[in-house]
Amino acid sequence: MNPSLPEGCSIPGVSFQLVEAAQNSYYQITSERCLRTLNSSMWGGGLSTHRILMNRQVDKSYMCEDPLTEMHEFMKEKGIPAGHTAAMLTAARVQDFGFSEHGSDFGLTVCAWATVGLSNKARAGRELRQDQLYPGTINIIVLVDGELTDAAMVNAVITATEAKAAALQDLGITLGTVPDASATGTTTDAVLIAATQRGPAFRYAGTSTELGYRIGRTVYASVVASTKAYLRWQSRIR
Repeated sequence: MNPSLPEGCSIPGVSFQLVEAAQNSYYQITSERCLRTLNSSMWGGGLSTHRILMNRQVDKSYMCEDPLTEMHEFMKEKGIPAGHTAAMLTAARVQDFGFSEHGSDFGLTVCAWATVGLSNKARAGRELRQDQLYPGTINIIVLVDGELTDAAMVNAVITATEAKAAALQDLGITLGTVPDASATGTTTDAVLIAATQRGPAFRYAGTSTELGYRIGRTVYASVVASTKAYLRWQSRIR
């Protein structure tokens, strides 16, 4: 278990742990204070409060009739309090996560972590075959040291998603079809927004706002970093 955070997350009271194992590697971001969260996955999903944000790696063939119970059992085994945790699953290598931080002169800090797997690339609005619906996943966690309204949390999801799509486009990630088109993500992407609810307050998080600008920059950079790590890994195993 490595408690250090590459490049350093400067938000007070926040720590990072990467746990590597033969199976079920994961990382968790732990806050000393409760975080306001908006999570698109089922484990701690929707609007809520949590102290731990977790991204867990599973096998690409992962299938479970009751994934909620299975995840809670996993957390219990690892000593992670399920009631305080918002979690995600991915088939991507969590060791290849990307991290970025952006701060301002008036106390706003935004951190973003991303894990990228591109085996099931997709473009929103394009026709998709049923057999492409399996876990590969781009998972994004955004942590804001600020106070966000519910509307700002939702707006943050939009901005993070736009930044993810922009990163994939700029990296030349395409569907590999004829005619070809840029991928906007994968079929099972997830976004988790968390806020400390202290410091500067925000009602909006669009790209023209201070908050949205920094969310865009951090998500873009973290997706680029993890995508490049994924592509390097793929080139080694081929």
